[in-house]
Amino acid sequence: MFASPWKDTLIILVIVLLFVGPKRLPALSRSIGESIKEFKGGIAEITESHGGSELKPGAAAGSGAVSVPVAEESHAASAPTEQTGA
Repeated sequence: MFASPWKDTLIILVIVLLFVGPKRLPALSRSIGESIKEFKGGIAEITESHGGSELKPGAAAGSGAVSVPVAEESHAASAPTEQTGA
């Protein structure tokens, strides 16, 4: 398999047609197209919010490490609680 991309694509399309059926195939194709369009729009929105510069993996940290902010502990959580005796 994967020797001829056209033959492999045809086989995959036939398998999808068998599972989905000919009546629902256009709706499936339409929903996949809309999903891709929405994904591209989201990527464009993120790119615009970062000043139009392209986002590159690992560009934030030179060593490729990811910095994660640590949440501060609440003082109320560490305060001792009073126990009432009966």
